[in-house]
Amino acid sequence: GKFVPKNLFSIFFKSNGPVLIHAVDEGKTIDHNYYIENCIKPVVKEIWKQRKSAGTKGIKLLQDNAQPHIHFDVINYLTEEGIIIKSHPPYSPDLAPCHYWLNDYIKRNITDQPNEKSLARAVSKVMRKIPKEEFKRTFHKLLERMELCINNHGDYFEHLIK
Repeated sequence: GKFVPKNLFSIFFKSNGPVLIHAVDEGKTIDHNYYIENCIKPVVKEIWKQRKSAGTKGIKLLQDNAQPHIHFDVINYLTEEGIIIKSHPPYSPDLAPCHYWLNDYIKRNITDQPNEKSLARAVSKVMRKIPKEEFKRTFHKLLERMELCINNHGDYFEHLIK
């Protein structure tokens, strides 16, 4: 088979669309400092741009429990910015919108790209073209999935979804 390099993107979105699409340089390790400087700070800046009067007030962030996400400095920065961190159950990819929706959506709507730069442009274009209603629907699905998880006592429930 043909070798296909993996490309990593940090994508942040709200119920009405994308906030940040960050292409991680090939071979780059994401530690808490990288995450703060290249992801969290730009997200906060963009939220302030989108919500001039309210800023980050009332903003809730759902992220998985990857080491950079749960580092003290990250939690501290988000808390200082007034962002409410929604805890994510460990080992629950079925409760992560990127896992159950976004990654597949992007893959279905993107063609092969010759290099990282064109891939980053194509991913951004796909993200911008997603209808706002689709983002809203995804957050409604998240609530349904959380309820299924609770009703299933924390066991996997992917097989129960129609």
